[in-house]
Amino acid sequence: MSKKSVLGLVASILVAGTVAFAATSEVARVGAPAGGADAPAPIVFVCRNGVAMSVWSAAYFNELAAERGLPQRAVARAAVPSYTEVPLRMKLALALDGFRVGDFRPSVIDGDDARGAARVIAIDTELPLETGVDASRVELWNGFPPMREEYFPSRRALESRVEALVERLAADKGAQRP
Repeated sequence: MSKKSVLGLVASILVAGTVAFAATSEVARVGAPAGGADAPAPIVFVCRNGVAMSVWSAAYFNELAAERGLPQRAVARAAVPSYTEVPLRMKLALALDGFRVGDFRPSVIDGDDARGAARVIAIDTELPLETGVDASRVELWNGFPPMREEYFPSRRALESRVEALVERLAADKGAQRP
């Protein structure tokens, strides 16, 4: 492939990403729990940096939960304070999937997040000790390709896990109906 062809391909991808980014609605409010006092406790997705796997998982979860009529919503958190915003490359990748991060800024999971969560999903990371989260509400999801370097393989692997979580919650909701 010639250098000119590669540059043309890269330019096309950037234009498509920019158009998708501008055209998509903000599907997920991945930073703050939704709702008021009667809203169910959020699902908290945590990855090491809080800018890739947790953001994608929370956005995808929120989309699926809304489609299924589930009341739960998810937020994204980091395990370590390494980024102050989602990198542009990741914003563009998310936009290709229809997710906009808006004004989301990554933040480290804290005790309030952990105590207020219905579930905490730790994705290829360890939770900070000071969160004090009840171990019975923690799920460990491990073995994913790093999303910032391998977006599509990581997305495929996370997709099935998020879908299974939504299915479990939907089944729980169905079992709780009178």
